[in-house]
Amino acid sequence: MIFRSSLLLLIVILSGCSTFVPLPPEPVATNEPEPVPEPLPTVEPEPEPPVVAPEPVIPPEPQIIEPLVAVVISDRTPAYVDVSTALDSYLDHYEVYDLSDRSLLPQQAFAAISESGASAVVAIGLPAAQAANRYSPVPVVVGQVFNISDSEILSDSVKAVSVLPPIDLQMDVWHELDPALKNVGAILGPGHEDLIAETDRAMTARGIKFHYAIAQTDRETLYLFNRLVRDIDGFILFPDNRILSRSVLSEMMAYASRHRVQVAVFNKPLLAHGAAFSSATVPSNIASTITQVLEEIIAGNINDLPPVTGLTEIDITTNPAVLQRLGLEPGSSDSGNTVALTQ
Repeated sequence: MIFRSSLLLLIVILSGCSTFVPLPPEPVATNEPEPVPEPLPTVEPEPEPPVVAPEPVIPPEPQIIEPLVAVVISDRTPAYVDVSTALDSYLDHYEVYDLSDRSLLPQQAFAAISESGASAVVAIGLPAAQAANRYSPVPVVVGQVFNISDSEILSDSVKAVSVLPPIDLQMDVWHELDPALKNVGAILGPGHEDLIAETDRAMTARGIKFHYAIAQTDRETLYLFNRLVRDIDGFILFPDNRILSRSVLSEMMAYASRHRVQVAVFNKPLLAHGAAFSSATVPSNIASTITQVLEEIIAGNINDLPPVTGLTEIDITTNPAVLQRLGLEPGSSDSGNTVALTQ
């Protein structure tokens, strides 16, 4: 009994000890880190080729015209004579006819031109252009006529060269003189839709708003100008003699001065009346352009020519006193600054 009791007690003790022995901890599952992919090689972008500005296209210098050309001038106005004189550098054989010579009627002049065997006519000024349109037996190139469309001169056999320098060049100069220029006005007679569109494009490209009006008489021009001047800081005085008179011009210049409006003109004498600067044509450039048109006519390509061929140069003269009064940088008034348009 004692032996059995002792054996039972020993079994109980051993079983209790086994109860208090801690179980081994559960293994902690750990995720193996995913291998980091090797970085891809960085591909440097190929450098873009540098932007190379195209070389400006300069019109070729015209060749000397060898066939006989008749040069008809309306009168001895310096602007007409300067162009006819400049043509001497481009025409090998030419004869000049002056319609202001009372001893020679237009019909007689063009009868003489027909007998001379001239290959073409250069008509300088409106009376010469009108006479050439009516009487010329050969193709005609017209120069120094502003109201060319209104005069109904142009035709399949009559082409023209612009009487104004490039508006783009004028606006470049003006914008350089006054970068704050924002509103520019102009008043023209009827028939200048192309000029209005060209001027509007040039101003829009420079952030300038173009205000224009169409007038029929000089008094209407003055009325429209007095209304327009309140909304502009610059005014282009186009040389439209149909809607301008000496008295109206004087009133406009005085009114512009009182309102501190810059006036851009196309002939130097108006600088003395208070214009800020003038944008004149260059006689040699007019003669060169006329010669280019003559080349095409003589080559038989008259149908490929535009009605009016533009010029490529401008002669700028500033009025330092007016620019200084307006708070702008004055330029040189002693000599013109000739700028060529290359595009």
